[in-house]
Amino acid sequence: MTQRDGADAGTFRCTLQVRWADFDQLGHVNNIKYLEYAQEARILFVRSRFGPFGLGNLPQVVRRTEIDHLRPILRDSTSVDVEIEVEHVGTTSYQIRQTILDSAGEICCTLRVVMVAYDTSTSAAVEIPTGVRNVLEAAQQLAAITDQGPSR
Repeated sequence: MTQRDGADAGTFRCTLQVRWADFDQLGHVNNIKYLEYAQEARILFVRSRFGPFGLGNLPQVVRRTEIDHLRPILRDSTSVDVEIEVEHVGTTSYQIRQTILDSAGEICCTLRVVMVAYDTSTSAAVEIPTGVRNVLEAAQQLAAITDQGPSR
């Protein structure tokens, strides 16, 4: 597993290994594995973006996952790249877009995931801490600038 952090563009990117057991009888990665790749990438994202500020242990849970399977990951892919962009930051939650690409760079799957800051002692949503909010909002702004292209 390798990590390429596109902090300048607001996009986080990592490479994950595709395992032999990830494939089904049809010779492509089983659909449930996409969720596992997405989860693994989110863990790396949190460690990479929040860790340097001492915020890497923020308890959070997945509130919603929306997934579009666009093309299969076939046996010739030994790794996948997962990109993460912050789309929205709310009071207790934030939404990210995850893109899973095969080893040829083809988009195979996109996900939209809502993450909620969580208090484990009360089992309830809590306000996103200021430090985490600042990191998320900075990534969101950089991604928005990149999506618009160069200004003239």
